[in-house]
Amino acid sequence: MTDNIFAIIPAGGVGSRALTAGRQIPKQYCTINGVAMLQLATDALRADARVTAVHIGVTAEDTWIDTLNLGSNVYVHRTAGATRAQTVSATLQAVLDYDDRDGWALVHDAARPGLQANTLTALIDACLGQNKGGLLALPVPDTVKRATLDDQQQVCVARTIPREGLWLAQTPQLFPARALLDALTAAIDQGLDITDEASAMEAVGIRPLLVRGSAENMKVTWPGDFAMMERWLTFTEAASGQEPA
Repeated sequence: MTDNIFAIIPAGGVGSRALTAGRQIPKQYCTINGVAMLQLATDALRADARVTAVHIGVTAEDTWIDTLNLGSNVYVHRTAGATRAQTVSATLQAVLDYDDRDGWALVHDAARPGLQANTLTALIDACLGQNKGGLLALPVPDTVKRATLDDQQQVCVARTIPREGLWLAQTPQLFPARALLDALTAAIDQGLDITDEASAMEAVGIRPLLVRGSAENMKVTWPGDFAMMERWLTFTEAASGQEPA
């Protein structure tokens, strides 16, 4: 296994969060402090020099990607499928068709623009050091409740789930590229519900490493998350002496 690492961002989602000139903006192109989340996520992956390239999988109809200034060693592929697994698989296949060197695939969410350089480095160090794939994650800090509906169709508690041993998966997730492609292909062929790359690897008997992530690496999902991420990134930039974007 070589230390060749390339990143993949599946960005085929069409979830909308805003209107610009009468057009709905897919969430990954909404801005944080004036910069598209996809741009921020791409830049974050290049904070570690071991990541040699970033490959972004978008839909054939995506015109928003052309508005971004992605910089060098960033490549756009019209490979988005109906699911995340299909997008990652097709993009990964496109990369390996072009460059068949043995290496590692680092998969990251476009909606996680707060990835910090030290967190990324910790994941890469852990996986390469143990020659084993893994993912960023956080131990569950709160009491977990299983929900159900009562007789009036109101959401209520069914039971409490012990949180010991529970982790919240984040990205990036880093795996040997060809092993990941094989696992994704098998999962898609079997119709499995694959929500992240680790679950595909788990389905073929692999037990990925859990590397502690960070709260700043949250997935921007709800409207209020945008304001929270803006505050975090503004604070991070100020602490590092950078000018806000």
